[in-house]
Amino acid sequence: MEVSWLKRVLSYFFLVTIKEIPSKFNPGLCLQMEAGRLLLNSKNANYSYGNLQKAFEEVFETIEIEKRSLDKVLILGLGTGSVIDILQRQYGFDPEITGVEIDEAVIACLKYWDQLDLSKTTVLNQDAETAMDQLSDTFDLIIVDLFIDMEVHPIVFTEKFSQQLKSLLTPQGFVLLNFIANTKAQREKFAELQLMLMRFFKDIKGHDVMGMNKILELKTESIVVNI
Repeated sequence: MEVSWLKRVLSYFFLVTIKEIPSKFNPGLCLQMEAGRLLLNSKNANYSYGNLQKAFEEVFETIEIEKRSLDKVLILGLGTGSVIDILQRQYGFDPEITGVEIDEAVIACLKYWDQLDLSKTTVLNQDAETAMDQLSDTFDLIIVDLFIDMEVHPIVFTEKFSQQLKSLLTPQGFVLLNFIANTKAQREKFAELQLMLMRFFKDIKGHDVMGMNKILELKTESIVVNI
């Protein structure tokens, strides 16, 4: 995407809006630039890249994802592919990826991140529940990044969703579920979610990232790490 040199320079001093994106799901959706880097933000939250990317960069490093085998990846809440960017450019992974994104306006913005190789990526313009009902593959990694503004999507708290996650994993696969626990109510929901997940997953680990994000790592079996 062509951005004027003036806006690029100004972005090193404050957040610069490049383009407003009409969206029926995400009010205030816009392309912005910070420190020369293109971001997709909604009115109250970072949607792709920015702090969201930093959160997954941090957890990938913590779990030493480079030692995992990733042939097939499912991303629920694709955004504009910040997780794909990390897997490809920082770790050299080249998996088959299925990305689920409900907002067609967000999908249309994928073209602005031309460093992404989407040749092995299938993008589904659906809600997560519909997509999971239809998927028949199993995955080595499932990313769950489903939010309505700053709140985790209600579907994440249902037993059906947990059962679907479990059924879509390969035996050695794992889930990374992003959660914001910044308020007392959110922390209480996070505790309740963990109790429910214990009925479906044998191994649950919580990773604190970026101050208010908590990313749960869920496994049905113990993972054997290749060293």
